[in-house]
Order: sequence, then structure tokens, then C-alpha cells
Amino acid sequence: MSEKRYEFATRVAGLLPNPLREQAKHVQEADDYIKLTYGYPSNQAFPVEKLAKISEKIYRDHAFDFMQYGETEGIPRLRAQIKERLAKYQSLDVENNDVLITSGSTQGMDLVFKIFVNEGDIVLTEEQTFVGAVNAIKSYGGTVQGLPFDFSAGSIDTSALKATLEADTEHRIKVLYLIPTFQNPIGTSMSLEKRQEVYDICQAHEVMIYEDDPYGDLLYAEKTAIPKIKSFDQTGNVIYAGSFSKILAPGSRLGYLLAPKDVFDKLVLMKQVADSFANLYWQYLASQLIDDYDFNEHIDYLRQLYKEKMDTMVSSLAQKSDDNMAFVVPDGGYFISVKLNDDIETEAFYDELEQRHIGVIPGNIMSAAGSGYEQYFRLNFTLPTLSEIKIGIERISEAAAAAKQTKSPVI
Repeated sequence: MSEKRYEFATRVAGLLPNPLREQAKHVQEADDYIKLTYGYPSNQAFPVEKLAKISEKIYRDHAFDFMQYGETEGIPRLRAQIKERLAKYQSLDVENNDVLITSGSTQGMDLVFKIFVNEGDIVLTEEQTFVGAVNAIKSYGGTVQGLPFDFSAGSIDTSALKATLEADTEHRIKVLYLIPTFQNPIGTSMSLEKRQEVYDICQAHEVMIYEDDPYGDLLYAEKTAIPKIKSFDQTGNVIYAGSFSKILAPGSRLGYLLAPKDVFDKLVLMKQVADSFANLYWQYLASQLIDDYDFNEHIDYLRQLYKEKMDTMVSSLAQKSDDNMAFVVPDGGYFISVKLNDDIETEAFYDELEQRHIGVIPGNIMSAAGSGYEQYFRLNFTLPTLSEIKIGIERISEAAAAAKQTKSPVI
């Protein structure tokens, strides 16, 4: 059969497969690798017995409801529960905003960029950010522009943000996409002062903030949670995105957006085009779980489970980092960011990891530009066992030492 040449739309011609998925695919499928790659929850995190009991109940009480067509916005009960939790625990305004249930948080960002980004428009992000957001922006002809990151403040450089917006005389910058709490891949959290500053700058320039918060409930440090950027919003300038993937099950494909009502209406229209409505069975399942059980107790369990894993990874890194690498200690979330010293040759390092059957995510994959973070890599601590974490860090240390460049003596 002769090779067929297809004329694809311009918006997809330059898109490449998600490098995060492609890079880690062979690792996740292999049985003999220690997998510190994807942000997978632990199998211990799933409330299987509770969900099994609830499943019988919703089949009895709601079978025809979840087998039929449903409302694009999501089932009313779950939307009300989410609003109640956001108002009670996050102090978010649920009167002037509305909740849309999405098919995972990835669909949420796709819908937002779809309604705000035209061909040639710009979306600002942190220099290191979630690659799924980068591809979503590019799919609508948008340009991704990473802003310098201040590791000490866990924040984008606000002076750079202000200067960039002031220089945008053609108003091509439409959205600022941020993961301010337990940032992916860095793990840091933006301070309260920086959050307020970012909000004030964007409000002054009428640029929408997309606050992506999939890990926000998973605080492990003994400190008070930092208020969300959305909690400052009095003018409809922030869209807040949450997810059930990290606190219930990724297979549920349940995310949600809290958006100003005019924005919400446009998002609903776009979702009707995309998939009509999110999985109804899982919506009823999640709603019934919140009704029948203490959901905060479930989250507390996750915090305890993951804190032990994070502490194990931090202590293992502290013992093995030596002079070859440094790392950021997060307060929560799923990830730890590690930086190799400049005298470690990265290609050799990843070859050494491959030989030792260790999977990590290289920093360039998680960067807005796809370059500039050659010395960085991301580790996940939620999926592996404590034993796998210890062995994994041991082998990473060995790989770093083996890849260290030897300099010829000066004669």
C-alpha cells in the first residue's frame, strides 16, 4: 500500500506526542524497573472496599440516572458538594462563580485555552511546568512563554511578570497558567505575599489566571495551608482547577473548574462540543462517598501515607546527594526536584540510570521551552514502596557518581 499524505490542520501539524508519556512508557510497562516517573497514586490510596459498597448502592438507587445522558455541567449534587468544600475549607467565592465537572483536570485546561487563546496569542507559565498544559496551549496555536522561577520564594519572578505584561502593547498575552501549590515538577509552594502580588499584577493588566491545583489537599508539613490565589478574586480574574485524580482515583477522570459565571457559560458550550458530560457513574460514586463517609478522614489518611514516603525519599537523598546533586524539599504534593551538579554529564547519567533500571523524568521534558533544564530531573514518591525509594536513590547516587566528568590535570 502506497504511503498516504494527509493535510492536517495547522494547529496540529507541529504537535508532538506527549514527551512525558513517551519517555516513561517503557519504564511503566517494565516489571524490573523502579518507577520514580509518573505522578501515580499508591494502590494503597484507593478506598476500594468503600467504593465497592457504594457501587451496589448507586446501582440500586441511580442505575438509570448514570446510564442515561446527563447534564454537561455535572450532576447537581456533586457540584454542590464541591462548592460547599471550596467555600468551607478554601474560602472561595461560590456565589459569583460556578463549578463545571470535567473529564479530568486536563480537559479543564483544554477548555480554558480553547475559549481564550487565538492563533498567535501567548500564555505565560512557570519555566518548568506541566507538559500537558504546554501541549494544550500549542494545540490552539498559542505560544508558551516561561517566566523565570525564584526557587527561594516558590514563585515566578513577579518583576519579570510585570515587565512582560507592560511590554505586551498588542495584548497578545491572554492567560497566566500557574501551579502555585506543590508545583509540578519543582514541589515548592508560592508564598502568600507572592500570590497576592501575582493576582494584583494580572488584575491590573486584565490577564486571566489559571490556578491549577491538583495536589492542594496533600499538605504534609505541620503548617497552615496557604490561601489559594482564587481566594483573593473579587473581579472574576481567576479560574480555579481541582481534581479527584490525586485524592480518589485517576481512573475516575473527574476534575472540576470554579469559574466566573460568564466564563462558566462559555466553558459549558465548549464541553458540549467535546464530550457532552463527564463520566456519570464516577460522579455518582464520588458524590455518594462524600455523603456516606468522612472525606477529610480519607485525605488525612493520604497525607500520612505519602508523608512517610516523602520523608523516606528526602532522608535517602540527604544521605546520598554528596557533592553531586541538590534537591528541593516540598511541603506536600507528589514530587521532588533534583539538580545534578554541572560537572555531571547528563547523557551519561541517563545511560547509567537505564543500566540500573531506574526511571525518572528529565527536567527538559517538564520545561516550557523544552530546554534549559538539562541538569534537573523529577522524582515521584507516591507510587513506589519505601524499599523501592531507598534502592532507587542509592542507584541514582551511583549513576551520578559514574557520570561525573573527569577533568584532565593542568600541566
